[in-house]
Amino acid sequence: MNDPGALFFILMAGLAGTMTLIYFPLRIFLTATARSRRLKLLQRIRRLRDELGQPLQN
Repeated sequence: MNDPGALFFILMAGLAGTMTLIYFPLRIFLTATARSRRLKLLQRIRRLRDELGQPLQN
């Protein structure tokens, strides 16, 4: 374990493992929520467009 190359490899492997456990689930979550927000916004725009297309009622 006194070999600096082995220590560097273990350090890099640990960082890669940490990134895998934190970054990828976070990325998937953020992508899913962004799509959900975008879909809600598009639905709201369509609803408003439909309401504007209808004649005014007294």
